[in-house]
Amino acid sequence: MFDLEHKPRKLNNDRYSESQLVNYKKEHERFINISPNNYIRSLKDTSTKKAMIPMVLISLMDKNNKIFMTLDDLSLELDYPKTGLSVLFGQYKKMDFLKKIRNGLYMVNPLVSYRGSKYERDKLIKEYNSVDKGKK
Repeated sequence: MFDLEHKPRKLNNDRYSESQLVNYKKEHERFINISPNNYIRSLKDTSTKKAMIPMVLISLMDKNNKIFMTLDDLSLELDYPKTGLSVLFGQYKKMDFLKKIRNGLYMVNPLVSYRGSKYERDKLIKEYNSVDKGKK
């Protein structure tokens, strides 16, 4: 897959590393592109099912950050117990990763992951923030 040149490695004692405080605010771009399906395929054997669930949910969402599946459907898709998923989704809601709009419809926070342009993301953020306002 990768062509790596095999050269003898030697330790360079002329330079040493020090711990440094990295200032991330210098970066203008706050987002990175990740292919959820490639991420899942690469790490599925090294991570637990529970640890992979957020990335699988991101891969299942549509362009509007919505997942049109019931807990039963998700349980089958993720091969994870429905009761365990229910508890996890409660934790995800507390962490502001995911919101339940209604039975069978969930929305992933666009500040965590989104598909499309910045303008579309801004519209999704407004929609995501308005989800709980109608429920009281």
